[in-house]
This record gives sequence, C-alpha cells and structure tokens, in this order.
Amino acid sequence: MNIQKVTATGTKSNIVVDAAVFGVSANKQLLSQAVHIARSNQRQGTSRVKTRAQVSLTKKKVYKQKGTGNARHGAKSAPIFVGGGVAHGPTGLANWTRSLPPALKRASLAQALTLQIKDTYVVDALADLNGKTKQAAAIIAAVVPKAKRILVVLTKPTAEALRALKNLPRVTVIRASQLSVLPAAQASVILFTSDSLATVTDRIKNLSVTPKVVAEKPAVSTTKKQAVKKAPKVAPKKAAAKKAVAPKKPTTTKSKTTKKVAKKA
Repeated sequence: MNIQKVTATGTKSNIVVDAAVFGVSANKQLLSQAVHIARSNQRQGTSRVKTRAQVSLTKKKVYKQKGTGNARHGAKSAPIFVGGGVAHGPTGLANWTRSLPPALKRASLAQALTLQIKDTYVVDALADLNGKTKQAAAIIAAVVPKAKRILVVLTKPTAEALRALKNLPRVTVIRASQLSVLPAAQASVILFTSDSLATVTDRIKNLSVTPKVVAEKPAVSTTKKQAVKKAPKVAPKKAAAKKAVAPKKPTTTKSKTTKKVAKKA
C-alpha cells in the first residue's frame, strides 16, 4: 500500500504504509455501527417540553360541566388544547451515550482510513508552521487546492500551527492520539505528518499498549506428605444415673363376704 508524500512546493513521492491500517477488508456493517455510535455520543439530550403542570395558564375550568352541549373539559392547560402542555414528551434527561469495544474502535478507524487511502497525503511542512495563515494556505493549496473538508492530523499541535490553521474555513485540526472514525470518514482529504502517521499506525496495531505484568505465583511443592493416621478419639462413658425406686405400698388383703340366701319353702 502506497500513499503520496507532498512537500511544501508540491513535489510528490510515494511512501509505503502498513496494510493493517490502509488495506483492511471492507466491513460496511462495522463502519456504519461505529459512525452511528460516534454521532449518538455527540447528542446533548437536553431537549424538553412542558407538561400541563408547567405551562403558564390558568387552572380554571373552561366552562361549566352541563348545559353547554359541548364535551366536558377542565383546565385550558390540558394537552388536547392548543397552547396546553405536552403529554409523554422529552424530559431533557435522555442519555444518548453509547460505547464500542476498543478492538472494534481500532478496526473501524482502519476501515475509514482504507476508504480514504486515495485522498490521504503526508505533508511534513504542516508541523513547522510559523503561525501565519498565509503560509498554511499556500501549503494546502499546493497539495489539495479544491478539497472541501480537510482533516489535518498532527502529533502535538503547536500554538503556531493552530494559529495558522484555525482561520482556514475548510480545515480541521486533530491530535493523532484522538483521531476517531467519525472525522476520518467525514473528511474529503486527510493530511498526516510522518510522526502522526506512525502514531496512528501504532494505535491501530495496538503496539503502543504495554502488556500487563502478571505477578508470578510461588512454585507449589509436589512432594506428598505421608499421611499419619491418628488414633480415634474415644469419648469417656458417662456413668448411668440410677433411677430412684419408689417405696412399695403395703398390700392389704380384702376379706370375702358371702351372703347366705334363704331357701324358699
């Protein structure tokens, strides 16, 4: 993959760029999702309307309940009247913030840069501006004279560079560490410097992320200890409590009484 490198005088040459950044396969679904999330994150969510309790109207009943032949109505601030409150409208508390995994952010940025490879240039003269808008306009006119939306990506924008570029109506300046999919996809021309191109390449390839250092656990000894059987514990037997024997009651013998029955004569 090659892109053009242009000097301040307009001399062009080709430089080789990484295919992992400017030569990825097309994934329209991912690019569309990333742009949608980026635009959603720009929403403030502060739009709101007044309810019937918030409008500045009298709460007096419009007309009497019966006798007019019309429908029954209460206050003029009801949502069915012109100038009344709004039912179920936006409250100003909506949260439109969405998130995208870092890996998909880098992949979507590579998608956008791949689509813009024909309109991407490396201009090192943009890093050495002296603060004059005339100088910046001459450099951009030598590179892309008819571009509508120009995105200038700098590693660390200096005060002179920002002063020289901010008065140009078609130019937007962004840091290389903050380049995202939305400005890259919306620009008609992208201008890098050699340093900013290397920074963006490292970001997408994830080379700038330092690996996490995991503390090593101490080695566990594998020698098995011989199990020693312990003598079973024998609980001492408790002495059985003797039951108290109740004294026996003396037995009395009942004398049998026999009745004599007189015989009939």
